[in-house]
Amino acid sequence: MKVSKAFLGKVCQITWLDPISENERNEIDKAPKGKAALAKWVEYGVIDDLSDGVVRFQHSVAFGPLDHRPDEALFGWIPEDLIETIIILVPEAERGV
Repeated sequence: MKVSKAFLGKVCQITWLDPISENERNEIDKAPKGKAALAKWVEYGVIDDLSDGVVRFQHSVAFGPLDHRPDEALFGWIPEDLIETIIILVPEAERGV
């Protein structure tokens, strides 16, 4: 999926395909092919960068005891080509709920 820069800074749900390599034993004619061989992940966080066709996905941030700004974060990196869907999550207050 081509990811638009409009997703930057948004809290999202990303569904993506993971090219796992579990080296499973299979009969040659029954081994999965194509997308059927890929695991699927659903992750939540903020898309905070899009460089070289790779989405950087921030899952959480950490603040020191006296810090007012985060100094650490947990990230994931997902190639655009492996992303199936992105859903922007909107707070209930903004939806009028």
